[in-house]
Amino acid sequence: MKKAFTLIELLVVIAIIAILAAILFPVFAQAKEAAKKTSDLSNLKQFGLASVMYAGDYDDALYAHRWNCGGTAANNYTASEVCPDYQGTQANGLNATAPDQAGGLSSPVNQRLFWAYVIQPYTKNYTMFKGPDTTNAFWPGSNTTVTFQNNNGAKNGNNYGGQNSYGHNDFWLSPGANTSGGSANLPSPPTLTSVPRVAGTIMIVDAGYYGAGPDITGESGLWNTSHANGYESAYVTNQNTNYAHYWMNQGGSTWTASGVPFTSSQIPTALQQIPTRYAGKLNVQWVDGHAKTLDWHQTVGDICFWSTDVEGAHPNCN
Repeated sequence: MKKAFTLIELLVVIAIIAILAAILFPVFAQAKEAAKKTSDLSNLKQFGLASVMYAGDYDDALYAHRWNCGGTAANNYTASEVCPDYQGTQANGLNATAPDQAGGLSSPVNQRLFWAYVIQPYTKNYTMFKGPDTTNAFWPGSNTTVTFQNNNGAKNGNNYGGQNSYGHNDFWLSPGANTSGGSANLPSPPTLTSVPRVAGTIMIVDAGYYGAGPDITGESGLWNTSHANGYESAYVTNQNTNYAHYWMNQGGSTWTASGVPFTSSQIPTALQQIPTRYAGKLNVQWVDGHAKTLDWHQTVGDICFWSTDVEGAHPNCN
């Protein structure tokens, strides 16, 4: 005659399984997060290779973060026509990868060619512009809509920036130059050989918007004054007054996408949201093309990782 399990024995077995599950599930979650982080790092590495190849084809010059299509000297390089890269045979006159499908040919978003589209001929892939740990993100051809308002540097329309998983160093590496369709008083994108710290200057970082930068005014409380020269704020705000707050685009922050004009009350929220991307260990791609992980306190507060020293040398930057 077979002896059945007693109730106590069954409860002990269930308790052991529950304990093992409690131990292993966090490990599985950590492993899944690590896999996403590695996949994200691979994307950034591909962006780095694409950027270096682009520079090789354009006399060592890097690309602007966007081109204002139809911009001419006569109209101060203001965007005025739909970019040829977005035009197609669909009923709305666009192709399937154009950013603002709903806005069609009248959308100001479709009059700007964003950096994701510029380097796509070198990546040969649009899906990598969506980070693996990003939710509700647009990337070309995704049929996903992220609505932006005319605040915080974005124009009214959908999917402004062409993607919203990675932010480019708009201030020093990819300003919208007059030769690229920006305002006539903006600096030009630099050449690779002009960057003094090619292995330590951020080109692209995990972000919630297509442009990002450091906290040049100390809003976050993380600004490393020992590395600053005092000219950063004037240099950056001369390009765009919104740029002073673009540190809030890093990591998992939704500041620009919120469409709400900047107020100091948003700073605590940004400081909470930024570390939600990979537990605050953000992936970055450097000018020389390689990629690595950097603590978010450094990406937000250390000018050494962003400036090309065009506004003056910075002390203690190795």
